[in-house]
Amino acid sequence: MKKWLTISTLCAVFLIGGCNTANDQQEPEEEVNGEETEEDPSTEQTPEDDDAEQEGEDEGVENNEDFLAVEDEFTKEFLVSTDVEPGFHQMRGKLDGFEMLIPENGIISDLLHDIENDDAETVIYTFNNYREKKLYDVQVMYQSHYPEELKQSYLNVFKRANNFEGEYKYVEANGLEMYYGSLEDKDEYGPYVQYFSYLFAKDRNQAISYSYTAMCQGEEECTLSFEKDIAMAEKLMHSIRLLDQ
Repeated sequence: MKKWLTISTLCAVFLIGGCNTANDQQEPEEEVNGEETEEDPSTEQTPEDDDAEQEGEDEGVENNEDFLAVEDEFTKEFLVSTDVEPGFHQMRGKLDGFEMLIPENGIISDLLHDIENDDAETVIYTFNNYREKKLYDVQVMYQSHYPEELKQSYLNVFKRANNFEGEYKYVEANGLEMYYGSLEDKDEYGPYVQYFSYLFAKDRNQAISYSYTAMCQGEEECTLSFEKDIAMAEKLMHSIRLLDQ
């Protein structure tokens, strides 16, 4: 579960490693007249300074509450229309293979976006509900061509990847065959609600997998509403359109 956390953690490891490398390469203190200079006690950082810095950092985190998709440089590259309905914009993948809704506070990380061989694209975006202390993660993986004889294999693998032991539900809409399922569970990070689907174009061999996860922010406690979260997940799923190329 929560594969995006693994990717994010990996990115964090690289970033931390870069910082440590930079620290290891710091030059020794300068010498003056052959003697090492001593640091002025007045410039030493006190516990009070640390507290002040931490408070400033916390304030910066709080400011993220107002960070919107139209303010993020990378996310803006995907937006094709803003305010298509209250609280939502319209986004399109960079391969021009699909469009869907994105909440106005949805942010696409360039670290979590990938295009492979100009044939497949992965887009992951997240958005928050700070008042309810919830985090939402949406992942889509688009394929411009897939072997039709492997359709059932794709569905089976996707089911196992989501730890889903039930049977897919099926619906046709927007020229798509939609196989979907949902579950609620708890892991080491806390409770979560997950909704996932595999969508196949009816008249061509395009496909897209879709996964929506609702969870509590960090180590915060929150109350997840299965019905409410599933309603949002289905709204986003039904907004997906595969584009004729």
